[in-house]
Amino acid sequence: MGSAENVVRDRVKRLFQFLREFHQIRHPIKRQVTEQPWSMWLQDLPDHPAVEVVDAAGRTVRQGHTSKEDQEIELGEAGAKSDQPILRVRRPQTTQSPRPPELLRKWLERGWDDPFREVQVRPTLNETVSEVESRVVHFADDAERVKAYESWKRTRDQWALGERPARQAMSVFEQFYDLYGRIQRESERLELVLGDGILSWRLPLGGVYHPVLLQRVQLQF
Repeated sequence: MGSAENVVRDRVKRLFQFLREFHQIRHPIKRQVTEQPWSMWLQDLPDHPAVEVVDAAGRTVRQGHTSKEDQEIELGEAGAKSDQPILRVRRPQTTQSPRPPELLRKWLERGWDDPFREVQVRPTLNETVSEVESRVVHFADDAERVKAYESWKRTRDQWALGERPARQAMSVFEQFYDLYGRIQRESERLELVLGDGILSWRLPLGGVYHPVLLQRVQLQF
């Protein structure tokens, strides 16, 4: 009788081992943050009024402000009774670059309206003199053109300095908005969690770099 029980126990044990290994093959343990379908570090959030962060004690780390008409996405603890979200991201107001004077348009390289790029001008241009003749014109040859460029560039650079955080905040809003839609479509497969603490462990097979504590959270648009 004891021998038969041992056989059954051994078969059950091997069955559970098989199921465990099969589950690990289909759902391997994530050891790196980069292996997750989506991730965002709170420390990388831009410093902008559209982004508001609240710490574990309920203290506002970054205070945001906006009108009630603005769209916003909140990240809060799943099932929590508190109305205080962990993170609130609103759609920021972005602006366009100041338009350059007409005499500069053909001299500016592409990207002059991108706040993350430096303004570049072409040092020379070929100017048509006649149907069979052209000449090389240097940008610095016209003092009025140079003066207009320097004046416009100061205004444009000042705009870019204030616009960059707004564009970064917009990127964060759009990422959360896309994530919100993705979770709505794949709610049975995806779960959003907030991580705290990092286990950094170097191993021959790749090591571990992943949050230690995980808290289930939810997005509300």
